[in-house]
Amino acid sequence: MKNIPSKLLLFINLISFQAAAQVAFNEKNSLLIIEVESVEGVGDWFRDSVNIEGGTIHYLYSTTEHFKDPGNKTLKYPIEINNPGQYKIIWHSKVGLGTSSTDNNDTWLRVPEAAGFFGKNEEHIVRPHGKCQDDCPEGAGKEGWFKIYSNGTTDWTWRTKTSDNDPHEIYVCFEKKGVYSIEVSARSANHFLDRIVLYDPEKHTEKKVTNLSLPENERR
Repeated sequence: MKNIPSKLLLFINLISFQAAAQVAFNEKNSLLIIEVESVEGVGDWFRDSVNIEGGTIHYLYSTTEHFKDPGNKTLKYPIEINNPGQYKIIWHSKVGLGTSSTDNNDTWLRVPEAAGFFGKNEEHIVRPHGKCQDDCPEGAGKEGWFKIYSNGTTDWTWRTKTSDNDPHEIYVCFEKKGVYSIEVSARSANHFLDRIVLYDPEKHTEKKVTNLSLPENERR
């Protein structure tokens, strides 16, 4: 096979980058809403739906468990950040099997290119295993993955926590504009995931951004 000229290779790489950028979820006004099931190539994730008051929820769930090995069955969501800053991450999820609020309630989450990715409980900070030193969360994790769980209910909820028995809310810091990625991988079987929301708490309230009638952000 002949070598590809460097200028042609640069052109191909540029086109590939532009194509990737066109499918990124475009943050607007410090708010980003992603429907979990909208990602292409869900692989072994299963799609389902349920009717609730106000509309239909479409969601994904795994039927296999990966309690100690994040990075399996990974879903990747490219996002374009136009307003750098600190965002809170919450997702709409449900215990999909059984009556225990502490089973079938967690999934792995990572934002690998972000300047900061951490859990916060008042002034106490935890960082994911693989990144932390004396600020590690309780429970499993590695290679920058947080175990993210709901608590206190088996119903649909926006409770999005990390650190076992010491719940911390999830934040991510973007220092500059650009395209980043959110990664989700299977942990508990039958943990239903509907949508992911990133928002600046200084500009939006949780009540506002959790309105399920809000549309998913456009991709470009």
